[in-house]
Amino acid sequence: MKPKRVVLTGATGFIGSYLAEELIAKGYEVVALRRKNSDLWRVVSTAEQLQWIDTENPGWEQQLADYQAECLVHSAWLGVGFGQRDDWQSQLSNLIFTQQLIQIMAGGPLKKVIVLGSQAEYGSFEGRIDENYPANPTMAYGAVKLATLAVVRAFCQAKEIDWYWLRVFAVFGPREDPNWFVSFVASSFLKHESPALTKCEQRYDYLFASDLARAIIQTLPATQGLSGVYNISANRSTTLKQIVETLQKLAGVSTTADFGAIPYRPGQVMHMEGDSRKFESVFGSIEQTPLPLALAACLTFVKQAG
Repeated sequence: MKPKRVVLTGATGFIGSYLAEELIAKGYEVVALRRKNSDLWRVVSTAEQLQWIDTENPGWEQQLADYQAECLVHSAWLGVGFGQRDDWQSQLSNLIFTQQLIQIMAGGPLKKVIVLGSQAEYGSFEGRIDENYPANPTMAYGAVKLATLAVVRAFCQAKEIDWYWLRVFAVFGPREDPNWFVSFVASSFLKHESPALTKCEQRYDYLFASDLARAIIQTLPATQGLSGVYNISANRSTTLKQIVETLQKLAGVSTTADFGAIPYRPGQVMHMEGDSRKFESVFGSIEQTPLPLALAACLTFVKQAG
């Protein structure tokens, strides 16, 4: 049965803002958790359609319990920036917060818990991998994600709540961090600057953010008994060089990238690709925006942002 009330965390973040849009578009009643100092710029188009709970206010836990939601979509996570991924204190706070959330909501009609995991749980790997690949995280970020999975699985199984742990691979789109690869390259071309890059022979699995959000929300009306870990990815890899050259063409500039200006890091992974066939066999295909259209949307956003 399709849940009507959904609690969403991370709505003010990159992926979460797309989840908020998709949930509203699908007619769900959504309460979003935020901190008092959260910047709403990413979710400005849906902010007034969401009900908000400030987690720094006294009594927020009771507010959450009183909402009586049937589903939790948990995308919030502190310390996703590369410089914070080995900060054990901030990473471990995510585990505690996740457990707190599901414990509060389990006192009501909670039927489904959907949590965004990460390819970082697999650690360093080369090639195309499915969910049977052994998890071997190399940083606090991936390790705590994996530990949180164990908590979610054990708690939900004990309470007979369906749980979906979605391991997200590379994502891009408008509203991403301006220092991320696609936005950095797009910004460079729009400024008629040559971005200094590696040879860009790496093949990575890039999924457009709106396509990711749509796929995640596909899990909400699924029947019971489908709990598990699922890769969620583009299910194919693209060379970074192809992305750069497509952005240059779309920008209509003669400026070219400075390929090879930056050497590969020691142990540079050249091929990272997620096999998401398990997800698609259970929840349906992941409809994907053609790469040129997705990159054009990124370019337009960067240009408008100035």
